[in-house]
Amino acid sequence: MISRTLLGRSVAATALAAGLAVAAPAGMALAKSCADPLKVAVFSVNGASPTITEMMESATAAAKAKGWEVETYDGNGDQVATNNQANTYIQRGFDALINVASDNNQMGGVIENAQEAGIPFVSTFSGLVPGITADIGSNNVADGVIAASEMVARIDGRGKVVKFNWNVLPALQDRDRGFHAVVEGYPDLEVEEVEVKVPGQVDDVYAKMTNLLQSGEKIDAVWTGWDEIAVAAVRAIEQANKQDEIFVVSMDGAAPAYDLIRDGNTLALTVAYDVGGMGTTAVDTVCRAVDGEKFPARVLYKKPCLILDQTVPSTGHKPDFKTCPLFSAEIQ
Repeated sequence: MISRTLLGRSVAATALAAGLAVAAPAGMALAKSCADPLKVAVFSVNGASPTITEMMESATAAAKAKGWEVETYDGNGDQVATNNQANTYIQRGFDALINVASDNNQMGGVIENAQEAGIPFVSTFSGLVPGITADIGSNNVADGVIAASEMVARIDGRGKVVKFNWNVLPALQDRDRGFHAVVEGYPDLEVEEVEVKVPGQVDDVYAKMTNLLQSGEKIDAVWTGWDEIAVAAVRAIEQANKQDEIFVVSMDGAAPAYDLIRDGNTLALTVAYDVGGMGTTAVDTVCRAVDGEKFPARVLYKKPCLILDQTVPSTGHKPDFKTCPLFSAEIQ
């Protein structure tokens, strides 16, 4: 027979537990595993850029393949709106956030809220900041060095170079550091730096490249922070019939860049990334984090490839990132 005292304590304990459960914040994640039907948000401040679109699409497909529910968001260049939407996902009880190429330095409040809610915040090409689960990307400083070194070697370390970049996104800032690490060692190299307007980057680069060409000053090479604007620079150079005088180097590995490299004219090379693989890796990282894995380093690097006329994949195909070369001396 159960005493009234014990029974009373049992009822009180049950009521207390129920009260605590009700009082838990709506956004607080309960213990889950990768095998559960998670709700995941995939978002970017600038989702219209081709490589960002590909990362978002690959992350979405990989998450759905795991049976997860996915919502996506494109901030169309508005960081405040992107942050507000990410916070809304947290408030709605989402199980993880995947930030694709939005500056983590500008998302401190979102990252803090994700931590308080106990959910992973995984990003791609967004920068290392305290509080994130992990950022997936490439060593962009090294990639900027590779592209700039190849460029400088083709003009004997002298002449005029135009650099187009958007120094807001951490990945592009790192590529910029790599560029400067190379060119600062060549005193006979003149560099004109052009900051790109985003959004509207394609039209902006085309117009600015056209104006530079119309000035009549001799230009030997162009370095661009990513392939989307490299294509615009190439278009301006070819419109001015300067394709035999100026070449362009870039980074990303977008399909339109591969097409231009196959043509064998103005775009000499790109340092290509496994863009689709980065989206997939972001989802795998969420999976590992939800299952309780801790990451000793907050940045996970994937291997890039050097794509030029000898290594460019055939139309409709991508490089084999497990075997493709990264340095010109490796190319047979």
